[in-house]
Amino acid sequence: MELLNAISSRRAIRSYKDTSVEDFQLEQILKAGCAAPVGKSLYENLRITVVKDKEILHSISEGLKMNMKVDFDPLYNAPALILVSTKKMPFPNIEYADAGCIMQNMMLEATEQGLGSVVIWGSSMVVNAVPDLKKALQIPDDYTAVSGIVVGYANEKVEPKELGLSIHVDII
Repeated sequence: MELLNAISSRRAIRSYKDTSVEDFQLEQILKAGCAAPVGKSLYENLRITVVKDKEILHSISEGLKMNMKVDFDPLYNAPALILVSTKKMPFPNIEYADAGCIMQNMMLEATEQGLGSVVIWGSSMVVNAVPDLKKALQIPDDYTAVSGIVVGYANEKVEPKELGLSIHVDII
């Protein structure tokens, strides 16, 4: 797939088939995430955690349901959640920029692999709020989950959209 085609085809997918993501697909997605630019190249301050365990996914979903006060699955039945965690960084809030770059690379690669994805920012809040969950995910105490995405086979067909300037742009 061509880059602009992947960009124009990527959508926030909120309904997934009950089908596991293949290991080779996850590996490509993770490699794309690891290729993202990171402030001061502090890659050693970041961690990526892939959650495929159904019990842990259920626990995170239940925590999100309580926080969001909803009665649907906030992970959208996706078979995998990918969390980005970070140590304290030397520049205020750069961890959010780093996580955004990592997640966008992973979502574009998921699109390339024929998978859907969507950002699940609240997943990090649930993980950080439940010490036993953070421990089960092997996230060290000096790391904080920043955000996450889910990936899986979409229940809907996605067509590329025409690219345009949908955000106000000033060229000075």
